[in-house]
Amino acid sequence: MIWQYKVFSVEHFLNSDKDLTMEEKLNKYGADGWELVGVLEKPSTGLGNPPEALDRESIVFKKAIKS
Repeated sequence: MIWQYKVFSVEHFLNSDKDLTMEEKLNKYGADGWELVGVLEKPSTGLGNPPEALDRESIVFKKAIKS
């Protein structure tokens, strides 16, 4: 089995399909075979105020594809 991955910033994911709720967005990806596997937080590398959480976090999906 081979895995394919999609990674979005949380901000991009939340701003896509604005007419859908979060649950509807997740169900839409699930219907296409995508499974939410996690949210990754990028470390802050700058000095001063850290970036907003939505800019630092990525949402990760995976799905099995035939080889």
